[in-house]
Amino acid sequence: MSVPSRICSTRNLLPITAALALLLPAIESRATLDASLQMQLGNPSNATVDSTNHNHYLLAVRTASALDFSDNLGDPTWVSWDLTGSDIGSSGRHTSFYQDTLLPSNFVRLVDGDYTNSGFDRGHMCPSYDRTDTFDDNKLVFYMSNVVPQTADNNQGVWQNFESYCQSLAQAGNELLITCGPSLFTGSDIQPSGKAAIPGYTWKIAVIVPAGSGTALSRITTSTRVISLKVPNISGIYSTPWQTYVTSAAQLETDTGYTFFTALPSGTAAVLRAKVDGATATSITSFSPTSGTAGTSVVLTGAGFTSASSVKFNGTAASFTVNSSTQITTTVPVGATSGTISVIAPGGLATSSSSFTVTTGGGSGGVKISQVYGGGGNSGATYLNDFVELYNSSASSVSLGSYAIQYASSGGSSWSATNLTGSIAAGQHYLIKLASGGATGAALPTPQVTGTINMSASAGKVALTNNQTLLTVSNPVGLAAVVDFVGFGTANAYEGAGPAPTISATTADFRGAAGATDTDNNAADFTAAAPNPRNN
Repeated sequence: MSVPSRICSTRNLLPITAALALLLPAIESRATLDASLQMQLGNPSNATVDSTNHNHYLLAVRTASALDFSDNLGDPTWVSWDLTGSDIGSSGRHTSFYQDTLLPSNFVRLVDGDYTNSGFDRGHMCPSYDRTDTFDDNKLVFYMSNVVPQTADNNQGVWQNFESYCQSLAQAGNELLITCGPSLFTGSDIQPSGKAAIPGYTWKIAVIVPAGSGTALSRITTSTRVISLKVPNISGIYSTPWQTYVTSAAQLETDTGYTFFTALPSGTAAVLRAKVDGATATSITSFSPTSGTAGTSVVLTGAGFTSASSVKFNGTAASFTVNSSTQITTTVPVGATSGTISVIAPGGLATSSSSFTVTTGGGSGGVKISQVYGGGGNSGATYLNDFVELYNSSASSVSLGSYAIQYASSGGSSWSATNLTGSIAAGQHYLIKLASGGATGAALPTPQVTGTINMSASAGKVALTNNQTLLTVSNPVGLAAVVDFVGFGTANAYEGAGPAPTISATTADFRGAAGATDTDNNAADFTAAAPNPRNN
């Protein structure tokens, strides 16, 4: 025998709701039975009013709800509606389901009997009780286009319990924008009719908007509460609390291929998609360091970082790694400007109380020496040639047509140079191939420039200059022509407190953060590691 969905348990709620309504006479509420209000959050599947679109046919003309119906599935793929306390009344519930004649004539138009002996409930998407202000309005949610096959335990247990919770929020004075539907279909249809596909899950998103002036859409902010559910369409879950199945709208987007909240500003939508109801509130309590160039590694400390989906420096997206629920390591992105740091995670949006200062290193456009290797070709060498590598941490391309790389021995004042050509794009590396000390080692990646400088494998001085005139002093640090300078090993000149580490035929000196870290201290900014020449 086919079981109409939720008849018994919904009737039991009517007296309770009526009593609640009497206790809340002062709460302002307004009827939301208007076709223009039922899909305020947008059209997540880009459904169309086109009878040739058998996957996503948009039915948005009724006052009770809007829906996307799939002729190929025999189910609505999503249904959306607006709910306030005034939509819930005492009209009673229809006991019959109706064929939807507003669907195109060439579509399957299910009837009540198509579910007979299927073993599945006729599961309302927009529930009966959300439309009980009048008996005629209640009929609008009994069209078979509003129904999907739900197990009794899903439909009459978890699903109904969450419906009741949403109704209580509406009766407390909130306005709810709700979207729900089936997902992850099993590949089978209900039998014996075979006219409706069986979903593996049912899902729902409820955006809870406190009462206020203007439309509900206009009152949504990044602080608005969002509850997203993903409920398995199986038996055995009747008594399971709905909170067990809380997820994020982002997860539901992955499951369905839809895009939710398209009618909202993109920044607000990104926060709402990430939210998981009940998650630890996201917060940033500190970050270190408090300033740096593009490429600088920054550690954020706070709470609620697990499953973070976004880190931004003053609005510019950054790469990051979640170390724990209380720590994130991120990198100042190319193009970032000084300002606050923000994180989006399941607990919402967090913004730092203080600003991060973005500095420009390297003396000119952020171009700096990012790697030095002098053991090319020597016995046991990793690479056949010496090389110097540059990095551009600025937000724009920098022309190098007037620049040169210059080299002197660790204690010398006699410099040799390789003139540079072309440009270096923002966030990119530039490889300069130099001489070889023998025949050992692998070939370098294709360089941007080739020169004849023969560097020491262990110690020396490398200068990046903004002109191509040879330097003449042993320590040129601070000269106007010197854009960046690295003294390594036993060099007698260097930036800061000391030289970069001594290197060898199998090690190079690396500037931190892929070449962007620049505190004007060679000893602190560079570490020795296996050479890794980069040309992009």
